[in-house]
Amino acid sequence: MGQRHFHSQDKELLEEAAVIAEEMTFDFFKLSPAHWRRPRYDILTLEGLSREEISPHAHALVAKYKGCPPNSSLQSAWFDFYRVCLQDHNILKTLEATPALSLFPLLLYIVTHELVHVIRFSQFLALFEAAETEKAREETRVHQLTQKILAPLNLLDLPPVIRYYS
Repeated sequence: MGQRHFHSQDKELLEEAAVIAEEMTFDFFKLSPAHWRRPRYDILTLEGLSREEISPHAHALVAKYKGCPPNSSLQSAWFDFYRVCLQDHNILKTLEATPALSLFPLLLYIVTHELVHVIRFSQFLALFEAAETEKAREETRVHQLTQKILAPLNLLDLPPVIRYYS
């Protein structure tokens, strides 16, 4: 049996969650609209991922690539490009196994969490390539930041998600 993907209504919730996550995260880090475009990233669901971007366990992961503007061969024009790789199959499995959780707040938390990683990597506040012990410490820091960012939202469905990740 193949892996389960998000349906169109799930993707609509994802779009809503991404808008809120971006706004909350960029406000928290006090990034100007011009800055928003600097940490170049994309958010993809399972159907858009390559085999190397699929995880059997994680809800999402960040992949890092080198980008180059069209019509430029200068090395100085290259930039880091990040891809937030949502793992539909693992998110849906978690929702089935944990009835207290619902999709929208879970997506909001996951996208916010991954955007924190993207910002921290792009601002050199954390290393993309790090030792496992440092990755574990960074993961704890990012969960703490994610919870701070989302704290002002009064979504009733958010506390179970925060407890799930605590």
